[in-house]
Amino acid sequence: MTRTIATLAMALTLGLAGCAGQRTIYLALSPTSGPTFHTRGAAIAVAHVLMPPTIDRIYLTTATGPNTRAVSRRARWTAPLAGQAQAILARDLARRLPERRVAMPGDPVPRAALLVHVEVTDFIPHPGHVELAADWRGVRAGKAVAAGRVRIAERCGGGAAAEAHAMSVALGRLADRIAARLSR
Repeated sequence: MTRTIATLAMALTLGLAGCAGQRTIYLALSPTSGPTFHTRGAAIAVAHVLMPPTIDRIYLTTATGPNTRAVSRRARWTAPLAGQAQAILARDLARRLPERRVAMPGDPVPRAALLVHVEVTDFIPHPGHVELAADWRGVRAGKAVAAGRVRIAERCGGGAAAEAHAMSVALGRLADRIAARLSR
């Protein structure tokens, strides 16, 4: 009996020691640099970025094959991915359109502002690259004034930090395309 308890205690200790060795990595998207468009116009607000729940998870989700996904046990987002994408897209647009006011999430939005709506269908690391697929539209006074569909692939190295960086770069490339279209 004592030997069984000692064996169980040892197994539990070793099991907990194995878990303690794997630290959680916290990931965040970050703004990126890009082309600058010097154009004046209405204020801009990123109204929302919608993502399917299969992507907008607490833990980093990666594609492991055409029909398979893996949810990391140790790479975690610091905040919901859709909210981070909205904030970073707004910051990226502000960098690219310095002569236009870009409202950040939570700021009051002027009545005449152009609202950018983004619907993401894919935003996930694949082996060797990150893929971003999204539809976006710019709406002013209830009417669509600009729209686009993008599919962006950004190369990345291995590891969660490299994948998060590549996701930031892909989001920056989306901002490049939106800014270019809105500056026409």
